[in-house]
Amino acid sequence: MKKLTTTIAMLIAVITAFAQSSIVSAGGEATGEGSVSFSIGQTAYVAVANENGSISQGVQQAYEISTETGIEITEIQLSAFPNPTTDVLNLQINGDFKNVTFALYNNTSKLITKGSVIGAESQIQMGAYKAGVYFLEVKADGNAVKKFKIVKR
Repeated sequence: MKKLTTTIAMLIAVITAFAQSSIVSAGGEATGEGSVSFSIGQTAYVAVANENGSISQGVQQAYEISTETGIEITEIQLSAFPNPTTDVLNLQINGDFKNVTFALYNNTSKLITKGSVIGAESQIQMGAYKAGVYFLEVKADGNAVKKFKIVKR
């Protein structure tokens, strides 16, 4: 009986000792006007926000979504959504959209697909492509109008 009690006590001690730890792949500290320590690969997180900003604990997948512009044609207004996307990317055009084409490139500038924009909204099928960063270039009459950075999940 004493052996069983000792074994249970040791088991509880081991579980308690490792209850607030996690196995992570990397981590470190960052400093500036404040400081923060971080880990990569943590399986749980907590988010806190107020009027001064927000902070999230745990696994973070940062998305940098940006738009790069070519020549400015004010008659054409473009948007690409949803971004990040998983299956279908919608390219919406408001205004004069004659002779508008698109080309989708991967992150090594290899042409993946291209096509003509027909109507105010075109759909680009992204489901067959690998997750990663792609660039969507839109041209009007052969001139670059806008380049979107697209994230495919």
